Amino acid sequence: MNKENDQKMPLLHIYQQKLPHDEVVIVSNRTALLSLKKSIEKALEKGEGDCVVTSSDMETYEIKIILNDEDWQSDFWRRLQLPLFEVDESEEGQVLSVEDILGFDLKTSEDIRKARPIMEQYRQHSQQMTEKMKEIAKKKKQRDE
Repeated sequence: MNKENDQKMPLLHIYQQKLPHDEVVIVSNRTALLSLKKSIEKALEKGEGDCVVTSSDMETYEIKIILNDEDWQSDFWRRLQLPLFEVDESEEGQVLSVEDILGFDLKTSEDIRKARPIMEQYRQHSQQMTEKMKEIAKKKKQRDE
């Protein structure tokens, strides 16, 4: 392999916490770190940034950075899903998952307020579809027995 070309490929691995208070570890080459730095600077300037990097198995993935400078007690931060916990409800209401943030383009508490009706409609539809699928699976299981 050509070492010059290898250095240009943005190689970056992010290892999440396994338990609360564990470290998050980023292992990267200079190219990917510079790309990440540029994305962070863009997020600081424009509210969001992203970059595409590669893992050592040559799979590319996007890193999305969203700036939310609201107080830690804002609706956004209080409802945001914690990285190591998979809960659906909080004292503030429905927990915001990464999928919610990306799918509904949520960046602020105001975005949450505006999107709340469509989010609720989506969740109700999703719940209805889940129930229908469970009924179909149950009927199929009974038929197969």
